[in-house]
Amino acid sequence: MNIRRMRIVLVLVSAVMVLGALDARPQDDGRFPPFITPNKDYFVTRIGVLPEIEASSYRLEIKGLVQTPKKFTLEELRAMPMTELTLTVECIGNGAGGPLVSTAVWKGVLLRDLLKSLGVNERATGVRYESADAYYSSHTMAQVRDNGIMVALLMNGEPIPRLHGFPVRILNPGFYGVKQPAWITSIEVIDRPMKDYWEDGGWDCSLPMAVDSLFFFPQASVVVKRAKPLKLGGAAFGGTRVARVDLTTDGGKSWTEASIVKRMEADNVWVFWEAELVFPSVGGYVVRARATDIRGRSQPETDPEAFDGTNEWAALKVKVKK
Repeated sequence: MNIRRMRIVLVLVSAVMVLGALDARPQDDGRFPPFITPNKDYFVTRIGVLPEIEASSYRLEIKGLVQTPKKFTLEELRAMPMTELTLTVECIGNGAGGPLVSTAVWKGVLLRDLLKSLGVNERATGVRYESADAYYSSHTMAQVRDNGIMVALLMNGEPIPRLHGFPVRILNPGFYGVKQPAWITSIEVIDRPMKDYWEDGGWDCSLPMAVDSLFFFPQASVVVKRAKPLKLGGAAFGGTRVARVDLTTDGGKSWTEASIVKRMEADNVWVFWEAELVFPSVGGYVVRARATDIRGRSQPETDPEAFDGTNEWAALKVKVKK
């Protein structure tokens, strides 16, 4: 092989290695939903009429305790250096094992960089967001500085769909959807305590997502023959990163560890798990799933606090016959 041909081969091999490193997301296999939730399937919650915002007339106003208040056009925001974030988000009102959880790949501008460019007053303690649907929420300056809060502009490679917050949505990694406000029209830098929309209704929105789990399959109560293996699969998320998932059929007296079959080496992204159980006796069972994160925090059997996110053991009823 001559030197020129060898160089070409080395370049091609390097390119393949780089592409492989960039695309580190698990491949889908058909038994589970897509690891990255398609936009059309991403869960939706809102408090009012779906806003209609024109891209050409849109302005994101940054106001309050900044040296240079400004209204950014969408073109100005899109021209800024952007970062990418894969993030799993659960609705704070999602019930135990409920479906209101999704994962998407977002691109946008880090809020701390945006505010830094305008100059933040040293008295600032947080930021308050206003949305076109009359929703409002807030973050502390510590979260803005340390948590990678994003002014998101793209969702799964395309402009954020209208249903999910076009043209701008805020993301706070590791927190419930209540802290990911959509259809943002203004960001005010503040120096006073501020309650969110749902906190005014009695919810505690300050806590990060707790470790949680759900079943993907079977999707409902299932009938299986005695001694015949039953395959189960689901997801676990929250608590920064999930370390393991365990299943019990006897109320927690004994446990079977599930296999983690899909994961990303990233914080705040769900894992997919799978297990196979055999039921030796005829009768009714309840299979419960318990996830544990890398810090050793596990889902509780029951979650008595109703207004800060529910994360008790996910449950699936199984009837075993001869």
